[in-house]
Amino acid sequence: MQRDQKLDGLRKTIDEIDSRLIPLFVRRMETATQAAAVKKESGLPVLDAGRERAVTDRAVSSAGDYGDEAASLMRAILTISRQRQNKIIKGEDTGMKKISVINGPNLNLLGTREPEKYGELTLGEINAMIRGEAAALDAECDFFQSNSEGELVTAIQNAANGGGIILNAGAYTHYSIAIRDAIAAAGAPVVEVHLTNVHAREEFRHRSVISAVCKGVVAGFGPYGYILALRALCE
Repeated sequence: MQRDQKLDGLRKTIDEIDSRLIPLFVRRMETATQAAAVKKESGLPVLDAGRERAVTDRAVSSAGDYGDEAASLMRAILTISRQRQNKIIKGEDTGMKKISVINGPNLNLLGTREPEKYGELTLGEINAMIRGEAAALDAECDFFQSNSEGELVTAIQNAANGGGIILNAGAYTHYSIAIRDAIAAAGAPVVEVHLTNVHAREEFRHRSVISAVCKGVVAGFGPYGYILALRALCE
């Protein structure tokens, strides 16, 4: 129990650090062209270096509360993160597999929508779980949710050339030919995911019009189904 509490504390610390580092990274990306020009002329480092150093120092210090090994691990993670960020800014390939996680209608209500069927985790919490697993698999994920069929089609098209797509199309699973066609046209493999065992529910949920054009289907394992799909795409 004490170990679990320590791990939960470390996860929360990492999430907080992540929320602070991402805006800094975005600013670096938004001004990459200007920063490169300034660096070329003056030799100055990229902007916000001082603030970024303060955040990373705090990250290592916070991880150190859980022992020297945790501090060393955090330092290694931050070093790898900086290297990957610099590669992105320079337009280089990071070598990480890119997976798109796309969720359809009503999944934004997770946590409050029929928790006896869909569980108590929010979509944000599930995405955080997926992001953590992706880091362990040396992959990176982007996330998209919409209640609109057309927006889901566009999201699939935008992810078509990536490393793979994890798709929970919600109710569109059972009748959207447009989403089926988008999957069929995608170059990336698609794994269909459902939180519940759709075959044990109402008869209209037994039929999926998208399964035939997906690489595989995971159903009935709750949020863990996304992790299974991620592992399948990465391994």
